[in-house]
Amino acid sequence: MLDLFKSFVDLGAIVVLPILIFIFGIALGTKPKKALVSGIMVGIGFVGLNMVVDLLGGSLGPAAQAMVARFGLNLTTIDVGWPAAAAISYGTLLGSLSIPIGIGVNLLLLFLG
Repeated sequence: MLDLFKSFVDLGAIVVLPILIFIFGIALGTKPKKALVSGIMVGIGFVGLNMVVDLLGGSLGPAAQAMVARFGLNLTTIDVGWPAAAAISYGTLLGSLSIPIGIGVNLLLLFLG
């Protein structure tokens, strides 16, 4: 079972999150067409997010390094904000588990009142 889950997570956030959004949408009573469109939109959003992060990393990285060299600064990181952190975190096993665990906890709390 763990190998099956690991192989599913290894597909990447761009594939896994749309599938999870579709499954959760169906489970919560959303019409299949709307759940599918929502899942596809999440996938498109992650593709766009990864493109922006790659673009910023490719163009801002050398500019930041030149600025550090020019001004003699000791800067070692570039802050790309929460979207990049979300894309990175949901691409890991623990990040992928956080969605079903969070929904499970919410459902449990709803049933307990």
